[in-house]
Amino acid sequence: MVGWLLGKLKWLTVLCAIGGPILAFACWQDGHRRRDVMAMGIESEATIDSATRVKRRRGGTNYKLDLSWMDRGGLRRKVEGVSISHALAGQIIVDNQLAIDSLPIKYIAGEAGSLNAGDNVIILDDTAHQERTDRELVYAGLGAGVVGLIGAALFFLPRRRRRDAVAA
Repeated sequence: MVGWLLGKLKWLTVLCAIGGPILAFACWQDGHRRRDVMAMGIESEATIDSATRVKRRRGGTNYKLDLSWMDRGGLRRKVEGVSISHALAGQIIVDNQLAIDSLPIKYIAGEAGSLNAGDNVIILDDTAHQERTDRELVYAGLGAGVVGLIGAALFFLPRRRRRDAVAA
């Protein structure tokens, strides 16, 4: 039983050593993208076309919005599946109805019509929460990577075994 548990723990440290830095990099990249949109983006007022609540089997719930707005040139822009936090979803969705019909956004104009347009649109009311979440996950990923590296080193590095003294 102990051997089985140690074997599972050994491979968990390898998973943390690999997955932790990947998580940290992905969240750092998301935060960097958000800062770019905040710095270079165009502010606009977007209409909420629809809101979607996605419940998973194991308990997690995600909220996504479909938004549309008019850009400076008068062109109608639309983006689907913009993720929002639970706190903002609680303000927008009340009794399964939309309580708000528009939100302030920022977007990067040249890329808002692309296939990944949702990556270049941020909801200004949700920015602080998303940045805090990204920062926490960067630290969690780095911490998991360090713990995984130390644990993997302890499990996988060869150990010196004491040899019994041989009588002469």
